[in-house]
Amino acid sequence: MFDIQATIQWATAVLQDPDGACVRYRDTGATWQQTFFQLTLPLYVLAFIVSGLLALIGGGSMLYGSLSVSVFVFSSLWTLGWTFVIAYIFDYFAGTFGGVRGFDRAYAVVGLAIVPAAAGTALAPLPWIGWLLSLAASIYSFYLAYRFLPVFLDIPQASRNRHYVVSVLVSLLVNVVVSVVFLAVLAPSMIEQMSTEQTSTSSGGVSTGLFGGLERQASIAESAGLDTWDPPANGELTDAQVRAYADVLKKTRMLRDRLGSTLQGIEEKEASVSDVLNGVGDAMRMSTAEMEVVKTAGGNWAEHQWVREQLEVARIHQDLNDAVAHNYALFQKYRSEIETYE
Repeated sequence: MFDIQATIQWATAVLQDPDGACVRYRDTGATWQQTFFQLTLPLYVLAFIVSGLLALIGGGSMLYGSLSVSVFVFSSLWTLGWTFVIAYIFDYFAGTFGGVRGFDRAYAVVGLAIVPAAAGTALAPLPWIGWLLSLAASIYSFYLAYRFLPVFLDIPQASRNRHYVVSVLVSLLVNVVVSVVFLAVLAPSMIEQMSTEQTSTSSGGVSTGLFGGLERQASIAESAGLDTWDPPANGELTDAQVRAYADVLKKTRMLRDRLGSTLQGIEEKEASVSDVLNGVGDAMRMSTAEMEVVKTAGGNWAEHQWVREQLEVARIHQDLNDAVAHNYALFQKYRSEIETYE
């Protein structure tokens, strides 16, 4: 099923005329197996070979620090495996957002879109500019996927941006989770090294854009995960806690409305690369908006969750015991604010 001539032909076509290549490849009716063996596999095998040679010649590395065999094997296999993951996600959400599902077509989108990313992988070990070329290539691949998806999966114009943002967000989360689990199990020393490099890099300035936004949200989530709270023995809420809880709900609604209006604005126009990537970042912020409101105000996320749980119990049982009755009375005092913004 390998066809090097076809690989070169389609890769060249994507780089020279992406929209035309997209339509022509769709019309071939290629199965996912054909796309994998004609595009994905040969492109990434070539990219890994070139990257390895450049790393050896330049004395650099293909990833962080000294690259172990286990990390190289994982990186190679997961790069290929992730193409199936994101294709499945594109396909699954196509049905949700009014498109036409079809895994063969969804994988064709990925196979064509990864052409620049594969080139970026090959050039990544170049001194000084390799990382920048790799980043730019990856961003361009994401943008190509955005343009190709409506052609292959018939995503309606009104929902194509939401489909793309949700799909990319989910796929990025899957990628991060799988990578972190692998590193924690088989390469824990790399986590420490990556953290050190990230600290030294970020100390020179503030990260911006999609990846800076993801880094910021990850930092907030990490901080929230470290919060602890020892509830009072009597289980009673204070007036200040319930008032603060209601205030958080109000500010969370305001933040989500603002981010939502931004995404709505993107849907009403032809989105640029920057618009699409910023939309992914905004979707991430919407999913953790309540946590962000609590933590940026210096609050305790564990305490906030406990307050929410006690209020829910009080709303259900009302007078189960003295503590529940006390908490229900506080809920009644702030009921209007809580029910308006929750």
